[in-house]
Amino acid sequence: MKAILDKQLMVTVTNKVGSLSELSHVIASSGINLLAICAYGVENKGVIMFVSDNTVEAKRLLKAKKYDVREEEVVLISLDNKPGALQTVTQKVADAGIDLNLLYGSVDIQGKTSRVVLTSEDNNAVLTLLNMK
Repeated sequence: MKAILDKQLMVTVTNKVGSLSELSHVIASSGINLLAICAYGVENKGVIMFVSDNTVEAKRLLKAKKYDVREEEVVLISLDNKPGALQTVTQKVADAGIDLNLLYGSVDIQGKTSRVVLTSEDNNAVLTLLNMK
């Protein structure tokens, strides 16, 4: 397992057909790769959160297109793609009494590594916990 501090962008959009496509076009057309993404809609608002390989440029591009963009620190975790790997992470965090605010992730079914993004009340403490041997 490897954990690092990173940044995610949180973008609020109107919840309508094509909103995610429009945003992803802005990012993709600039050659920026998404490392992880989470999106959901509630009534007329959509929220898109993502980690990319170039947060600074992605933020600049989206702001230039008048998107409502916020930047937030996250813990980006790479862990083995096997049963119980996420439970090990969440148990360490729970045992330390740290409250998680958000968690999302993905893995290719054939992949050896899962990628998980999380935010907590104390990202630095989570980082220290997860990188302890």
